Amino acid sequence: MIGYDFDKTIYKKDCSTHFFFYMIFSRPYLLLFSPWFLIVFALYGMKIIGKKKFKELMYFFVPFYGKRIHKIVDKFWQRNANDILEWYCKQRAKDDIVVSAGLRFIIEPVAKMLNVRLIATNYDIKTGKIVGENCYGEAKVRAFNKEFPKIKLSAYYSDSRSDEPMMRISKKGFLVKGNEVSEITGTY
Repeated sequence: MIGYDFDKTIYKKDCSTHFFFYMIFSRPYLLLFSPWFLIVFALYGMKIIGKKKFKELMYFFVPFYGKRIHKIVDKFWQRNANDILEWYCKQRAKDDIVVSAGLRFIIEPVAKMLNVRLIATNYDIKTGKIVGENCYGEAKVRAFNKEFPKIKLSAYYSDSRSDEPMMRISKKGFLVKGNEVSEITGTY
């Protein structure tokens, strides 16, 4: 089993940010909340709020769409699935697993399209709250071990050293920059 980060690893962009701006530009009335978004961004930048709270506050509008959000996300992926990086498409396998800090409701449709398993940050579209931990850093390892206890990955691919905890539970680690992939040697 091979594990992958999603954002900027197998997908060219950060999907949460990309989807956020997709919502803003396809629904310009959300621009009325620009002061809110700027305040939340500033609070996060000043480390007054953490990543989990940041995501909840930036996506406060999702519950207002109810189940329609799934159709919106599907349209987003119809436009953007071609941004899955070529190197990944060439080596994709049935037993791949994506372990991402991205919001599950955003990544899930493309994960199904790619036919890969997914572990991601669980965001409740009804309440606008993250259920459990933000799936980042050591939390990725906890989420993976909960679903796949005692399994060591053959490899883990990421664009960031923040995924070193996942690389520690893998036989090999790879750093991805666009379509360039290089093995990380030494200690993670």
